[in-house]
This record gives sequence, structure tokens and C-alpha cells, in this order.
Amino acid sequence: MIKRISAAILCLILIITAFSGCLGNKKTGASFSMPITDEPTSLDPQIADSNSEKMIVLNCFEGLVRINSHGEIENGVAEEYYVSDDGLTYTFKLRDNAHWALFSGHKSVIGENYKDTFDINVYAEDFEFAFQRVFDEHISSPYTEFFSCIDSFSAPDRHTFIINLKYAYDGFLRLLTLPGAMPCDKEFYELTGGKYGLDAKYMLCNGAFNASKWTEGTSIRIVKNDDYNGVNTINPASVTFYINSSDDMVFEKMLAKTYDAAFINHDNYKKLETSNADDYDSTEILDTVYTFVFNQANKYLENKNIRLAITHCLNLENISESAGGLKPAKGIVPEFCKIGDTLYRDINQGYSTEYNEALARELFEQGLLEIGASSVEVEIKCTEEYENSLKQVIQTLQKILGVKFVVSVNVMSASELTAAVSDGNYSVVFYPFTASSDSADDFLVSLSRRNLFGYNSEDFNAAIEQIKVSKGNNAELINSCIAAENVLYNDAVVIPVLFGNSYFITNKKTEGIYFYSSPSNVVFMQALKK
Repeated sequence: MIKRISAAILCLILIITAFSGCLGNKKTGASFSMPITDEPTSLDPQIADSNSEKMIVLNCFEGLVRINSHGEIENGVAEEYYVSDDGLTYTFKLRDNAHWALFSGHKSVIGENYKDTFDINVYAEDFEFAFQRVFDEHISSPYTEFFSCIDSFSAPDRHTFIINLKYAYDGFLRLLTLPGAMPCDKEFYELTGGKYGLDAKYMLCNGAFNASKWTEGTSIRIVKNDDYNGVNTINPASVTFYINSSDDMVFEKMLAKTYDAAFINHDNYKKLETSNADDYDSTEILDTVYTFVFNQANKYLENKNIRLAITHCLNLENISESAGGLKPAKGIVPEFCKIGDTLYRDINQGYSTEYNEALARELFEQGLLEIGASSVEVEIKCTEEYENSLKQVIQTLQKILGVKFVVSVNVMSASELTAAVSDGNYSVVFYPFTASSDSADDFLVSLSRRNLFGYNSEDFNAAIEQIKVSKGNNAELINSCIAAENVLYNDAVVIPVLFGNSYFITNKKTEGIYFYSSPSNVVFMQALKK
């Protein structure tokens, strides 16, 4: 069975195996496993940035509020909260039984008598310290931009935390479910001597689970937090996140029932459909856009007319057919991204390449004159599943641009492709950009942070800054996002080609594993298993 995150919905997906609501013979106290694509460098919530880091942090920590299995905001450490009539002041009243989880590994940090000497209560001051760290320029937290709407915050007493905003923002409570908003105990943080979040013993967790064992290069195990007193019962005994960057190996281990849940790519899902689909529940996530990325440092591709010539040789419908039916892209922002509660691609259909052979040849000849070259030689790097599609693209390019355009395909693994892009070791790549959240503006801002294509444009930088200052006003934010996209298209820096997808699959022997808004937000607290 497959559910799709598409046109009308993208909030939260609850993966279950029995839609009747009956738990059947599934039971609590089971252990679960799931692959993560890379090993975290830190599980410090105020620093955690990769999907793997955020996934583990969000299972081990709890903020003032959290998102439940119905996609709704519910109380976390806060037992109640109030929003002022003008929407600028949020007052949170914390419950008095929110606790940090201590285990034997903390002896080396806190001391032999850690259970008797350390105050395990979570206080408002822990949230105050967390936000101080978010805005500390020495920390370089990735969440500073997300919380730029905050004007001030304070903890007037141990069970009251107040946040004042610069402007009213309807989505603010959801921001408080990000890792950066998780509490941080100042005493413990200082006792780690700069190692906070670098190992299980240097983590102090207050969520459904606490970090138990971090085996470098292999796995991270989290176990049920017996001191958790939140609104939900914790079902699993443990979850182990295995480090596995190979899409094919992840798929094989899902088939072998080694993993209980995983994200798989489009190609492997097609294999699943033909063989073992009845053993799994699946949800399609329209979170990826496949693009041609031009290296601006390349002596040929630094010329805009050369890039535009290539663009006008692309027939997206033909590429779509040869790539297994993936849809032609209508922009750089993936389909599941939203502004507010509205899908961005419903607002802005965005970009579509104009297939124009005559214009392509004209621009190409002009580009050759401008760079003083008699020919252009480039290599397109891609992964194996798109090799045949790109060979057809090459045939079209050479047919239109002639012998002066020399192009080849270099096939490599996904990890090799990512490394080549990170190192700037490419001329052209067919590269998948996958959104890490369902926010269209965050996706565009992330492109500016990653700067994968050596692109430096005052217009694009200005457009990104306008996105940042438009938060809180959806009409302005939409216009700012459209402007940023248009800069990329007009400069022919990144050419959207196909909309792709990934799939979240779970073994039908499991129930209650859910995720919301992005692949980093997978929640195990309600998981059950036969």
C-alpha cells in the first residue's frame, strides 16, 4: 500500500499496518532499527544539522511543545502556554516532573555520586540557556536564522519561560519543535569541557529516549528514558540507528527484515513494487529535484551563453520518459515544499526550459566568441540509474551544437557524486537536491548556504536576504522566493530537470512509527512490533 504526499496534503504521515485502530498482537518493549545515511559529527541539539543528527536529537530531547501522530502541536515540557492577543508574546508554564535521564556513563562527567548530587529537573533556565547558545555567534548554530523572529526571551522563574517576537508569526510553535529549541542544562554543558554531544556520556537527554551507546562508524543506540513523564507512553525498549550510506544496501537489508523502517529511492521502490510490496507500508515523499548544475569555475561554463545554449537543448518531456516517468520539473523547489500551509508549486509553477534548437546554436556561437574558444569540452557526472537518460541528452546536445561541443558521461556512486560536488571536481553534474524540510523558503536559503556550484551573485544574495526578512508575511515571502528562483533561472546556474521522490517504508510487523514535515523527523516513541 502506498500513500502519497502531494498536492493537497503534507503535514504528517502516520505509518501503520492496521488502519482499524486495533493493536492486534503487537506489543511494547520491542527493539527497532533504522539506517541513517551518515555518522553524526555532534548530537548537540543547538548544532545538529544533518538529517541523521536531527533524527536522533528529536527522539532523545523534548522541547516546550512537540508534534503528535496527528500532525498537531501538543504539550512537551510545557503543560500549558498562552499567546498574547497581538501574537507577539508566548508564555509557557513548564510541568514540574520533566526530568533529565541519567545513566552510569555520566559518572565520568558528573562524578561517582551523580544520582545524589545532580538535579534532574528540567527548568525554564534550561530553555533560556539553549536560546542563548542559538544566538551566540561563537556557536554558529544553524538555527539562528530560523529564530530570527525572536526579539527577546526570559525565565522569570523556574517554571515560566517567555518569548517575545519581533512580529507575529503563525508558524512559531512549529519552530519550537526544531532541535535548536531543545533545552540545555548549563551545569552539565560546562562539565563536559567542550565535548557536549560528542558521545553518549556527553549527552543529557529529556525526551522519550536517551543515548546509550555510540559505536563510531557503525551505529548509535538509544534506549527508553524511564524518567520520562510526558503526555505519551513510550512503547519501544530501544532503537538502533545503523550508519549506512548505500541506497542499495539499505534496500537489501529492508528486504532481509534487518531494518524496521528506512527511506529508499525511486529506483529501489520500483524493485519493491515488483516483488515484496505486500510486506511493507510505503509513503511517497515528493522532496527531490534533479538538476543540471554547472560549475561556475569551469573555463567554458563560466560563460552564461554557453550555459543557456545547453539549457535550450533540453527537452524535459523526453528526459522524463527515458527516466522512468519522473515528472518534468517546474522549478528548483521540490513539490512537497510549502509557504505557510500552501504548497509552493501550486502558487508558482515556476520554470520550464524552452527547447529551441536555433536559439541554442546562436547562443553557443556567441559564447565561443566571448571566451575565445573554437570548441567546448565538458563531462557530465551522474549516478548509474540516470546514465541511459543522459546519454540520450548527449546525443541531442551533439546533434544541435555539432562537433564543436564535446561531451561525455562519467558514472559514479551517489557518495562519489556528492564528494565530487563538495570538492568542486566537476564541470556538469546531474544532481539531486532533496529538501530537508517542507519549507520552500528554507530550501532556497539552504542553497545559498551550501553554494555547491561556486556561484556568487549579488542579486541572488540580495534575494536570499529578502527571504529572511519576509518571514512572518506569507505574501511577501512568496514573492521573495519567486524572485530568488528567477535569479537562478535567468543566470542559468542550476537547471531543474525532473521532480523526484523518496519513499518511507516500514515492515508490516511494525506499527506507530511516524514522521512529519521532513525525513529528519521520524518518531519512534509509539512504535510497536509483533
